Amino acid sequence: MIAREELMLLKTKILPPGADTVLDFLALRHQQVEFTNIVLENVPLLIIGRHGMIARLPVGGSVQKVSKPADILEQLRSFFNHQETLYLFVNLPDLPVPNEVTELLEEIDRRHMRKQHLRDQIDEALERRDKEAFLRATNELKRLMAEGRMEIPESGRSRF
Repeated sequence: MIAREELMLLKTKILPPGADTVLDFLALRHQQVEFTNIVLENVPLLIIGRHGMIARLPVGGSVQKVSKPADILEQLRSFFNHQETLYLFVNLPDLPVPNEVTELLEEIDRRHMRKQHLRDQIDEALERRDKEAFLRATNELKRLMAEGRMEIPESGRSRF
């Protein structure tokens, strides 16, 4: 059994046409789904790759191969009426992250680390009873916090 969240996380990757609907369906039946790192033979299997999907499911005593999303969903509905395990092999690339997003995330991380460092300095100054060091670190932290609020446009701020 896999967690529903693990299946839904696959939607953050580059999916072939129709895979989002199949993933939603699998998420409802996640108790009967197992990930596999290899393509298994002679077991109920769904392969999702960048350019398509293929399901090998038992139907009437033989294994049927289907690759159209509508056919896969139909076969999965029938398959999940039984208490069998479906093995899922996934070979999907991650969505490309634009450089601007990566740079922004790195800047946010740097600011967070700087704020944490200042909080540590404040704690140390309090322990040493060093008023000057405390005031310097507190003022710097206030300045960083104010800068962060000024950079968020009013429309982006939560009203809650």
